[in-house]
This record gives sequence, structure tokens and C-alpha cells, in this order.
Amino acid sequence: MQDKMQQGLDDDDFSDYCVLLVEDDEIMRMSLEDRLHLEGITVRAVCDTASAKKELKKGDIDLVVSDIRLPDGTGIELFSDISNYFPGIPVILMTAYGDVSDAVKLVKAGALDYLTKPFDISDFIKKVEQHLSRIADTHLTLGTGDDNRFKPGSGRLGKSSAMRKLERLVARLGKSDSSVLITGESGVGKEVVAILLHNNSLRANKPMIKVNCAALSPSLIESELFGHEKGAFTGAIQQRIGRFEQAQGGTIFLDEIAEVSPDIQVKLLRVLQEREIERVGGVEPIALDVRVIAATQVNLEESIEKHEFRSDLYWRLNVIHVDIPPLRKRPEDIIYLARLFVSELATKTGSNIKGLSKQAELQLQSMSFPGNVRELKNIIERAVALCDAPWIGSSDLLAQNDLLTHDSNHPDINTTTLKQTIEEAERQAIISALAENCGKIALVANHLGISRKNLWEKMKRYGIEK
Repeated sequence: MQDKMQQGLDDDDFSDYCVLLVEDDEIMRMSLEDRLHLEGITVRAVCDTASAKKELKKGDIDLVVSDIRLPDGTGIELFSDISNYFPGIPVILMTAYGDVSDAVKLVKAGALDYLTKPFDISDFIKKVEQHLSRIADTHLTLGTGDDNRFKPGSGRLGKSSAMRKLERLVARLGKSDSSVLITGESGVGKEVVAILLHNNSLRANKPMIKVNCAALSPSLIESELFGHEKGAFTGAIQQRIGRFEQAQGGTIFLDEIAEVSPDIQVKLLRVLQEREIERVGGVEPIALDVRVIAATQVNLEESIEKHEFRSDLYWRLNVIHVDIPPLRKRPEDIIYLARLFVSELATKTGSNIKGLSKQAELQLQSMSFPGNVRELKNIIERAVALCDAPWIGSSDLLAQNDLLTHDSNHPDINTTTLKQTIEEAERQAIISALAENCGKIALVANHLGISRKNLWEKMKRYGIEK
């Protein structure tokens, strides 16, 4: 686990990994849950298979520890459901002595391990930590060959806990063919995640067809999705292969799925149920081998209540749910992604820009980014194009029409927070004092009425050279 530090995790820090504990005995469940919490392991505890499935659908479970005997089923059935609908999530079984043979069979079938009751809680914790460590190692080494697949832990999506969990989920879904619904605000990167899901899947060498449902004309969307036969309607002068057929063997990405009309929703439901389509004007069904990934910024559950979206289609699409939080809820990703974009764009354009100044980073941290990652990338792309200095300054981040009137020596109160305005004024005061006193630190500190130590700290903070 020597590379785990790249993720910001200590060797024994499993706080970013989530364990699902399924145990119907309340005392046992509470004891194990408390001990896991005490060891710094994130845990969600439930008492039956129904509750376990609800937790699994949230998409952030890394390890399941389940009793074999449960009130509404068995751990055997739960393991089967996980294998079918949540592939890649490892399972440890807890079993009484008389059920050991069942546990052994499940381990042979793919379960991770088993524990025989009664067991010492310390042994339980040791086993959980041992397997979490192996899971972490697996996530860090997946995709390190030459197949150009997504590398979990690479920081491609961000360095926040939420994005690291999302990276691990993408890795786990590599062997899954289940439909995925990606939700999140505009600009958070839903298409990026869809592409990573495809590139990390067994279908990576097959086509990925992207469809923006909102951009398709209502009168043409059926033909676009399912194709049409020659003469099917006026203007159909030749046969057309639809997007689903184009994605045969691969993945189709249906972006803005909430925008499709009710009649197309019915047809999509049939495709998901029957795994076949009929071209417009055709009579023969065409078998499909396609994985469906859909995305929306709309709350589909609210759309269902308003009778704008079919609940049966929703549940067919929402086998695995991936929700991407907005950038404002993961501020630690702002500077990380900004630096990544600067590096990528500078390399791409052959620019000599070295990076972002401290003032530019402070300005980025003060912004709310209603357009999320897309807005951040656009800002950086514009700054790289306009900046003539080695380091991007705060003025380079302003919109082009603001550049005509912006004076970099005076903070623009209309485009900055009060905190940033004060910091920029403080920075300018230090620069002026350094110039007036020929860079002599003792004189500058006396001029500003602060200690030399405080002055050095502020110069370092604002990136000011003596």
C-alpha cells in the first residue's frame, strides 16, 4: 500500500471506505458497528436484506459483511443479488458453526471470506481491515497496463473524498453490464463519468454512442434512436441505422433523459425489458447487446410525481445510481482541478505558463461556480489563452469584457468577496512598502506596523518575492 499516500490516505486509514454490516441480532450489530467506528472505519449497519439493497443502491459501499441467516431472506440470497446487480463488491459472511458448509460453498462461488460465530471482535476487525487493505491495493493497481483504461486513484475526477469514492465505484463497475443513471447539476461531469464507465468496462473496445436527448427534434427522435426502413415516412429515401444499433456490443449514453416524450419513454422501456428494437416502418425485431447509461440534471422522482416521467422506466434505468456532487460542495477539488487544467492546456497549446498565482487561487476559491467543473475549465482555458506572464494572475480570470476596465492594482469589489478585497489590498500594501524601503524587511515591517515574522508569513502566503 505504499502508493496509498497518493490518495491522501495513511496506511491504516480506511475512513474513505464504507462497510455495509448486515446483522439482525441487535446487540451483535451495535457491538460490531461501535467497534468499527472506534477503529475509524465508516460503517452503515442494517438488519435485513431489504435495507441492505437500499444501501447498496447508493453506490458507495466498498465491502459487505453479512450474517447468513436474516429475517427476510439469507446471506446466500443477498450474495447472489450483489453478484448479479452490484458486481465487484466483495462480501464477507458471518455464520454459525452449523452453516459453515454453506459459507464455504459461497466462498468457492466468489464470496471474499467467512467468519464462524462466536468470534472475537478483534479478529473481526483484523479481517475487515485486512480485506479493506487488499481492496485499496486492487483499486490502485487496476488499469495500470497498456489498455488506457481509467486508473482509480489517479485523481482524474478530483481529490475530495466524494470523488475518490466515485473513482472506486467506476473501478468496481468494470465487470458490470447493469444500467447506470448518473445525476448531478449541469457541468459536474456526467458525460466524463459515463465515458470512464465505458472505458473501464468489458465493452471498452466496442462503440460508445452519445445521444443528447434534449437536442433531438421530437419528430425525429424515434428514427434517431431506433432507425427506420426505406419508405417508412416521407423523406425516408433509404434505410437508416439508429443509435442503439450503432452501439451494438458497446454502450449507449442517453444524456438529458428527462427530456424524452412519454411515447418515446414507452419505447425505451420496451428496449430495456426485451433487449430488442424495431426500426420505424420495420416488422422484424432486432436483438440488442447494449449497455445503457443515462444522465439527467432533473430530479426524476419529482418528475414521476408530476406524471412527466414513467416510474417503471426510472427503475429500469436506475439499477445503479451515480450522483455527482456540485463543485461548491467539494471545494478541495477547485484548486486541484484548476492546476490540472492549467497543466493540460499549457502542454496542449505549447504555452510557457507555469501555473496559478496565489492571488488567482484565492480568487477561484471565492467563486461559487454555478456552472461547476465546466465553468472552471472554461475560465482556465480563457486565462491560459490571455495570460502573457509565467503565472496566471487574478485579473486573468476575469471575463473578457471586464479586462478593459480592470486595474490590477485596485481590487474590483464588484467581482470579489470582502475577504478577497481585504487580502488583495494587504498584498498591494506589502508590495508598495517593499518598494519604498528597498526590500529591507525590518523597515517594511516597521512601516506596516507588524512583526518581521508576520511579514514573512504574509509574503509567503501571497507569493511575494523580496
